[in-house]
Amino acid sequence: MNQNNIDGANLHKTYDVLLASFAQKNGASRGRKHKELPDPERLPFQRDRSRIIHTNSFRRLKGKMQVVSPHKSDHFRNRLSHTLEVAQIARDLARSLCLNEDLAEAVALAHDLGHPPFGHSGEKALDLKMREQGSSFEHNKQSLRIVEIFESRYLDFPGLNLTYEVLEGIQKHETFFDRPQGNKIFTPHLEAQLVDIADEIAYLSADLEDGLRGDFFEIKDLLGLVIPGQAIGELKGDAKFHRPAIIRRIIRNFLVKIVMDTKENLNKKSVQSLQDVQNLKTKIVSFDEEWLIGFKQLRQFLWDRYYSAPEILAVNIRGQEILANIFDFLIKNPQRIPDNFMVQEKDSIRRICDYIAGMTDEFAEKFIANV
Repeated sequence: MNQNNIDGANLHKTYDVLLASFAQKNGASRGRKHKELPDPERLPFQRDRSRIIHTNSFRRLKGKMQVVSPHKSDHFRNRLSHTLEVAQIARDLARSLCLNEDLAEAVALAHDLGHPPFGHSGEKALDLKMREQGSSFEHNKQSLRIVEIFESRYLDFPGLNLTYEVLEGIQKHETFFDRPQGNKIFTPHLEAQLVDIADEIAYLSADLEDGLRGDFFEIKDLLGLVIPGQAIGELKGDAKFHRPAIIRRIIRNFLVKIVMDTKENLNKKSVQSLQDVQNLKTKIVSFDEEWLIGFKQLRQFLWDRYYSAPEILAVNIRGQEILANIFDFLIKNPQRIPDNFMVQEKDSIRRICDYIAGMTDEFAEKFIANV
């Protein structure tokens, strides 16, 4: 055994001893599709995190809208700022539960790489066009294509060659928006489950703040909602009317509650190992039924007062029209796709879809304006 392997093994042991018995251990990683020597200075999921952050796809998230277009104001969330908030929440939760922070963060950083322009409306538009062609589009699967095929930054293998555990976390990532039918096939490791919850906590709290900032509703409108109402009730004096203070308290309450409920679920299910987690048919990282009622109430409020607001719907409809028009144009004019883009993809329709999915909002708008 060479010195690199010895140092890597010792590094795993140093950190794995701090993790819970049901966490994904660094030393128990199933490795990578293409064999690589271990890094004596970094754990496997640390390497994955670095590889994800340095991709073009990660940087382009800055130009993709979350709910409000980046063009309207720099203060509204974009897809990149949302991703960073998800990663921060996932890492905090992982530390509280003695899970693998690096794995949770890596999955969180990659979970939206495959999102097209114009948010979920853009995803719907691309899926509709692909279904017309007998296929489909879904951003989780696109995220996998990006890390396994698109981002070729190495001479020895295609893609990023991420660990199987990170790929599994991306594949199994699911939220209300991602898989409304709940067609989950198998139970992911707890770190991936954390990312699902972190995603929802991040977008619900952020959308509340952005909705208040954009005057879609007022603080008084939140008093009748269980989760925001509780948070506001816990604040004193002027803090009850201070938007950042309210959002901070809401996030804090989310985190405290999910840690408490997850620990209770672990005890109820007698979970002692990662194998126990994967053998279960239900998720461990989840809120109790009472909290879920408030969760759904908050989600419905945002749907009614924010996502369905006329100005938001107008942007969504326009974005869908732009992507549909680009798709139709490229079917007739495939030569407009750069020659060096995905030359190994033989399916011309999928190549068109890949090209559009990688666009930023601004690039898509400029592209259609010049055809």
